Amino acid sequence: MRLLRVAPEDRGEVSGGVRAGFTLIELLVVIAIIAILAGLLAPALARAKYSGMRASCVNNIRQQHLVQVLYADDHRGKFARHDDGSPDYQRAPWNVGSSIVDLLRGTYLKNTAVMICPITRRSFGAIWGNYDSMSKFSIPGDTGYGGWDTTAPYVYTPYMWLANFTPAMKFVDPKGVVNADPEQNEPAWPNLAAECSSRRAFITHRISKTPGSKWWDLGHMGRMDATNLGGGGGLLGWSITPDQPVGQADGSVAIRKKMLVQPRAMGGPSPDTTYYY
Repeated sequence: MRLLRVAPEDRGEVSGGVRAGFTLIELLVVIAIIAILAGLLAPALARAKYSGMRASCVNNIRQQHLVQVLYADDHRGKFARHDDGSPDYQRAPWNVGSSIVDLLRGTYLKNTAVMICPITRRSFGAIWGNYDSMSKFSIPGDTGYGGWDTTAPYVYTPYMWLANFTPAMKFVDPKGVVNADPEQNEPAWPNLAAECSSRRAFITHRISKTPGSKWWDLGHMGRMDATNLGGGGGLLGWSITPDQPVGQADGSVAIRKKMLVQPRAMGGPSPDTTYYY
C-alpha cells in the first residue's frame, strides 16, 4: 500500500513547522482599523443623507410655489385666502370651505406628500402626527388639528406659506426693528402674482419667537419648543437649526446658513411675534 504524503502547506503548516493563520494581535489590529475607517466615514454618510433630505425639501418648496402661482393665474393674479393665525396654518375654523386647503387640495395640489419635509418629519414626526403624514391628526384622538388630508378645522404644516397672509405684519431690519429706511427692511410678502420677485420671501419653515409665550425652532434639525431656553445672543442663543430653506416669490430657493438667518417680520399670532428666516 502506498502512503500519500501531504505537503506541510496543505496541512496548514509552513516549512518551519509553524501553523499558518492570523494571530490574535493581527485580528485586533484589523478590527481596530475597520473601526477607525467606519468612524471616519460615518459623518460623511450622515452629511450625504442630510443633503439628500434637504434636496427633497427644496423640491417640495418648488412644487408648493408652482401650485400657488397656478391658482393666482386663474384668479386674477391673487393668491388664495390666507387669514389664518400664523403662516404655517392653512386652514382655521373661520375659513373652512374657503381656506387654502379647501381651495387647492385635489385640484392645484393633488399630491399632499409635498407638504411633508423629510427633515422635520424625522425631528418632529413622532411628536406631531401631521408632520409625519398629511393624513394624520396632530395628536391621536384629537381631531381639532391635523394635516391636509384630515377633517381638522385647524391645519398646519412644516411649511409657512407667506403669500397673501393678511393679519397685520411689520417687516424689519436685521436688528429686528422697523428701519426708517425701507430698503433696510425685509420686503413685504406678496399678495398678488404681479408682486413676485426674487427679493420677496414666499415659503420657509417656522422659526419664531413670541416674548412671554412660545419660541418655536422648527427649522431643519431644530429643537422644536425653545421657550424656556432664554435668548442670550439673539437667535444663536436658542435656535440650533443649521440652515433654513427659503423659497423666494420668483420660484428660486435659497439655503441660508444659520449665521444668515435673522429676524424678518413681526405679527401674526401676536403683534410682537418675530419670524426668522
